[in-house]
Amino acid sequence: MIASSTDTAASPILREGETFWRRRRAERAALLVDGAAYFAALRKAILAARERITIVGWDIRADLVLDPDHPDETLRDLLERQVRLYPHLHVRILIWDWIALYAFDRQPLPWWHLDVMTDPRIEFRLDAKHPAGGCHHEKIVAVDGNLAFVGGIDLTAGRRDTPAHRSDDPLRGGRPVHDATLMVDGEAAAAIESLALERWQAATATPADASPVESDPWPDGVGPDFVETEVAVARTRPAYGALAQAREIEPLYLAAIAAARTSIYIENQYLTVERIAEALAARLAERDGPEVVIVTPKACEGVVETVAMDIGRARFLRRIRRAAGRDRRRVFCLRTGEGADVNVHAKLMIVDDRLVTIGSANLANRSMGLDTECNLAIEAPAGDLRIARLRARLLAEHLQRDETEVLALLERHGGRSLPVIEALGPGRLRDLHIELSSAVRSFAGAANLADPDAPLTAVDVAHRLANPAQRRRLRQRLVPWALAAALLVVVALVAGSGLLTDHSWIDGAFALAERYGSGPMGAVIVLAAFTLGSQFLVPITLLIALTAATMGPWLGFIYALIGAQLAAVVTFGIGRWLGRERVRRLAGRRLASISQRVGANGIVAMALLRLVPIAPFSLVNLAAGISEMRLRDFVAGNLLGLLPGVLLATAVGDGLGRWLRDPDPLTLLLLVGGVVALLGLSWLLQAWGRLRLPA
Repeated sequence: MIASSTDTAASPILREGETFWRRRRAERAALLVDGAAYFAALRKAILAARERITIVGWDIRADLVLDPDHPDETLRDLLERQVRLYPHLHVRILIWDWIALYAFDRQPLPWWHLDVMTDPRIEFRLDAKHPAGGCHHEKIVAVDGNLAFVGGIDLTAGRRDTPAHRSDDPLRGGRPVHDATLMVDGEAAAAIESLALERWQAATATPADASPVESDPWPDGVGPDFVETEVAVARTRPAYGALAQAREIEPLYLAAIAAARTSIYIENQYLTVERIAEALAARLAERDGPEVVIVTPKACEGVVETVAMDIGRARFLRRIRRAAGRDRRRVFCLRTGEGADVNVHAKLMIVDDRLVTIGSANLANRSMGLDTECNLAIEAPAGDLRIARLRARLLAEHLQRDETEVLALLERHGGRSLPVIEALGPGRLRDLHIELSSAVRSFAGAANLADPDAPLTAVDVAHRLANPAQRRRLRQRLVPWALAAALLVVVALVAGSGLLTDHSWIDGAFALAERYGSGPMGAVIVLAAFTLGSQFLVPITLLIALTAATMGPWLGFIYALIGAQLAAVVTFGIGRWLGRERVRRLAGRRLASISQRVGANGIVAMALLRLVPIAPFSLVNLAAGISEMRLRDFVAGNLLGLLPGVLLATAVGDGLGRWLRDPDPLTLLLLVGGVVALLGLSWLLQAWGRLRLPA
C-alpha cells in the first residue's frame, strides 16, 4: 500500500507549540484545487452566512466575479445583498496596506468600493501593522465560525482558473495559474476565525464578537476529502507592538522533511529558504532517503520579483541537484499544450502520504519570519489513503491523466511519484532550468534585501551592502529604473484613481495639517516620523518634502530641520551605544572608512558629508556615532550641512503641496522642474564627492 512507508512507531510531525499553534477537529475538510473551485465554493458559503463573514487577505477586488453563471454579480454585490437579507450579518474585510510597487495590479481606492459605498455593516480596513519591509500575506475567509478557507488564492483578478488551464480562458485574464485552498468546518474553522479576528483587532483596535452561530455554510456539491479529522494551524507572525513572534511554519516544513521515508512532494511559488534546501539535500544524500519532486513556476511574476527571487531560486536548485541524481529528485515547471507557462501559485507539501500542509506561505525567507502567514496541516495515521488521493489528484492534473490511474500506479511503486511521472508523463511537466544573466547576478545584494526573514534596520542594510564596488554598481543600475518606476506609479495613481477629479481626501489631509500642524500634536507626529523613518532608511529628502507639502514652506522648513537634526542625533546615539567594534563588524569597511573620515576632521567633515550625499543619511549618522567625534561637533556640522538641502527640499515640497491644492499645468511644470533640479544637483554632488572624497 502507498501508506506502508509510514511507520506507526515514528514520532509525530505535528507538535504543539513547535510545528503548530492549535489543533482542532474538523467534521469535514476538502482540498479545492485551482481558483474556479474555490470561488464557486466561497460564493455558496457567503450565501449561507447568517452573522459573520471575515476576509483577511493580501489583495481583493470589489468587482471580482465569483461565478461565471452570474456574470453581473460582483463580490461587492453579493456581500451587499446578503447584509440586506440578514440584519445580523456583519462583514469584516482586512487587506494588507500595500506599497506603491503593486499599484498597477490592484483596484484603485478599494476602501471606496468596499466601505464608503457599501452598507455600514460591511467594514473594510487596510492593515499596515507590520514591521518595515513586511506584508500581510495570508489568505483566509471565515463564515460564522463554522467554515473557513485557508490557502494561496486571493480574491482578486487573474486567480480564477480550472484544471484545464486554457491559455485563452476569457474568465481568468492573465496567464494560467495553478493554486490550492483547504476548506474546513467545525472547531477547526472556529480556530481559524479567531486567528483572523485577532488580526482585525490588532489592526483596528476594535474587538469582534465570535460567539457560536447556528448555521451550516458547507457548500452543496463539494464532497469532503477528510471526515472527522484533526487540523493543525501553523503561523508566521513577526513581532510587532504587543504581538509576539510566532514561527511555526518553518519548523513544520523541516520536521516533515526530516520524517519523510519515501516521498516529498512540493508545489510552491518561490524556493529561496537555504535551511529547507539544506534539509532536502541532506535527505537526498542518504542512500535510502526519500525522493523529492518540486513543481514551481518557470519564471516569477514581473521584473522586480525575478530579480529579487531568481537568485535565491537558482541557489536552492543547485543545492539539491548536487545532492542526488535525476532518479531521486526532479524540479518541474508547468506548460500548457499551447505553449503557455502556468504560474504555480500553490503553497503545499505532501510527505509520504502521511502529512499534507496547505496555506499562504511560500518557501521564501520572508514567509518564514517577516510576513504574516497561515498554513493548515493534517497528519494521517498509517494505512490511511486520503492524503495519497490528494497527491494523485494533483499529479493527474499535471500529467493530464485519470486520477484513478495515477493512484493505482502510486500504490504499485510504493508511493513514489517519479516512476509514475516517467510512466505517464510528461503531460504539462517540464524540467526547470534557471539561467541567471549577468545583470540579474549584479543585483545579489538587492535580492538579499528583498527576501529577508526578519525586519531590516539601517545596520542590516549597511552590512548586506557593505562592499563599496557592489553598492556603486547597484546604485548606478537602480537609480534610473527606480526613478522611472516611481514616475509610472505616480502617473498610474493620478490617471487611474480619480485623484485629479476627487480632491476630498486631499482637502481633508490639508485640513488636518492646518488644524493640528502648529500645535503639540503636529510637532510630535512630524518629529516621530523623521526619527523612526530614518531608522528604516526612508529617504530624508522625501520626509522633508512631504512635511513642507502639508505644513507649508515656513512651518515645514522649521519642522524638517528640527526633525532631521533629531533623527541624526538618535542614530548617532545608537552607533555610540552599540560600540565601534560591533558596528564595524556588522557593517564592514565602508562604514569604518566614513567613520574614520568624520572623526578625523570634525565639524568640517560632517558638514561636507551632509552636503555631498556619498552615503545614506542614517549610515553617515551611524558612522559618526562610532567615531571619535564629540556630540556637540556632530550637531554643529550636521546643522551646517543640512541647511541648504532642507531649503531645496522644502521648496520642492511646497510646490507639491501647491499642486495638490490647485493641480493646474503650470504648477505641475514648476514642480517637475524642481524635482529634476534637485535630483540633478544630488547627482552632481555625488559625482564630485566620489572624485574628491574616495572611500
